[in-house]
Amino acid sequence: MPVAPREYIKRAVQKIREVWRHWRTFREIDAGHRYQARYHLHQRRTRRGLVSRYWKPVSLICGPILIFAGFLFIPTPGPSYLIIAIGMWLLAGEILALARIFDKVGVRLGRVWHRIKDLWHALHVVVKVMIVCALAILLIHTVYALFDG
Repeated sequence: MPVAPREYIKRAVQKIREVWRHWRTFREIDAGHRYQARYHLHQRRTRRGLVSRYWKPVSLICGPILIFAGFLFIPTPGPSYLIIAIGMWLLAGEILALARIFDKVGVRLGRVWHRIKDLWHALHVVVKVMIVCALAILLIHTVYALFDG
C-alpha cells in the first residue's frame, strides 16, 4: 500500500528530529567518551530492533568514504571537519575498538587545538603591540622632522 505524501513528509521530519537529537546528545557528552557512548547507544538500539539491518553495511562502507573525503576537502572552505566527524560517528557505532581510538585521538586533537588557539591569540597581542610601536615611532619621526626642518 503506497504511503500518502503527507505521511511520508511527516515520517521524514520525525526522522530528521531524531537524528538531530542524537547529534546534540553526542556533542554534549564529554570528550574522551563520545564515540564509546555512540557505540553503546547504537548497539542497544540494534538489539531492540530500532535499527535497519542494512545500517551496518552502509556504515562500514560510507564511514571510511566520508573520512577520506573530509581529509581531501580540508584545504577547501566548507564543512570538512564535520564530514570527518560524521564518518567517524558511523564507524564508531559498529566497532568498539575504533570508538576508543577516536575518543583518544579526539582528546589529543582538542588539546592541540586549544594550544593553537592560545598561540593565535598571543600572536594577535604581539602584532597589536608591534603596530602600536610602529605608529609611535612614525609619530615621533614626523614630529621630529616638523620641528627640526
